[in-house]
Amino acid sequence: MEVAYPRVIRHRRPPLASGLCALALYGFLPAAHACALYGSGYGSKWDDPVWPAGAVIYWSYILPDAGPGSSGWSGNNTLGTGGTGDIRAEIDAQYGAGAFDAAVQRAFDTWGAAANVQFVQVADPGGAFGSVTYPDIRIGAYDFGNAWSGGAGFGPPGDDIDYPDALAGDIALNNQNHFNIDPGSEGDPLQTGPGGLYLNDVEGLVLHEIGHTLGLGHSTVTSAVMCGYVSPAFDGNTCDYDHVNRVLDPDDLDAVANIYGPAPPADGDVSFDCTVDVADVLLATQGANGQRALNAAQVTRADVAPLSGGVPTPDGNVDAADVLLILEKSLGHAWGGN
Repeated sequence: MEVAYPRVIRHRRPPLASGLCALALYGFLPAAHACALYGSGYGSKWDDPVWPAGAVIYWSYILPDAGPGSSGWSGNNTLGTGGTGDIRAEIDAQYGAGAFDAAVQRAFDTWGAAANVQFVQVADPGGAFGSVTYPDIRIGAYDFGNAWSGGAGFGPPGDDIDYPDALAGDIALNNQNHFNIDPGSEGDPLQTGPGGLYLNDVEGLVLHEIGHTLGLGHSTVTSAVMCGYVSPAFDGNTCDYDHVNRVLDPDDLDAVANIYGPAPPADGDVSFDCTVDVADVLLATQGANGQRALNAAQVTRADVAPLSGGVPTPDGNVDAADVLLILEKSLGHAWGGN
């Protein structure tokens, strides 16, 4: 069986010559086209390699000072050290405690709401970058040896069941670059920083890299989150890199749904066990009370209220109304029934 190897995607932000200059992306990828994917019906995804099949994907922040492994980068992981190169500390100092982690979580939530995937944050077990197979995605910050690369994301294993790959899914941010949480709304011009370079919007950058970890290559759709460089024939210069881009394009949505299937319905099955019972009531209650942070996929299934003609019309919140409806369903009462 041929195993597809993960790809590294490195973001390069060149100096501005006059006015705004487009971002260029360099990496090793399959042929560029709309809805570009690493696999083709099988593999290059998490969990069941057969498409489309959902997945539960575990992720963590690499422990501070963990080595770079075989990545070729310099130094140890600076994320979480509190010292020089700690992107989290720099972001939190500017935007408030927890701002960095919140931006990363929003990026995971965006993908989690787009397909049949659940992202679960866990404690990191330790070890250098690309050295352990669990959790699936590990995030750290290293010295890339330049000041223009924003980050690198590695694709999933060719076969996650039979051929797990320690490097697959890992994401590194370049601690020699400059990051921010852009204050603009979707489509607003990105801010620039030292030397006239675009600042790396944490949420937008991580959103792109997570796409690679899910198995998405670069798309030629210029508005897509996954738009990027593949070859001289499509060098990425027409991609919309100079605006805030945190909303998945239809092309991004089609791509991830091809691999993992569409996002689950709003049906009350918060525990993803194909039935609505007391476990779902408990999860929804904890989410509504703020006792548990539900991931995006769980929110999608828990947000069932209000009903319109017996059909859920989600309002974007998980609250007491949702809990009541899930409780009713767990007791065997059909929504909208007698």
